[in-house]
Amino acid sequence: MSFGRVEVRKDGVGFCYQGSWIVVNVNQDELRIAEEISYEVAIGSQLGKIQIVIKNGKAYVESPLGKHELSNPTEIINAIRKINEEIVKSKNKDLYERILKIIGSS
Repeated sequence: MSFGRVEVRKDGVGFCYQGSWIVVNVNQDELRIAEEISYEVAIGSQLGKIQIVIKNGKAYVESPLGKHELSNPTEIINAIRKINEEIVKSKNKDLYERILKIIGSS
């Protein structure tokens, strides 16, 4: 997995994907994956309204139209696991373990 730039933060990971900044934020017992949107006015960055939520071994798409479970989130979870092992593990052990707890190690 190759991204142009990856940033390990205190509560998540950010990376550039096709010109967009994508964040994987760790909230207590869930991961939230969303595009981070920056505006030219001074309101700071915001997260996109369509997000992927990983919680309790399941993945959901959350949008203004509701929260819908994905039938097969394997590829998403495997990609997060790979980023966690290859990048986060060496840069932030606490974050690595928090992500591992949410997605599992198998």
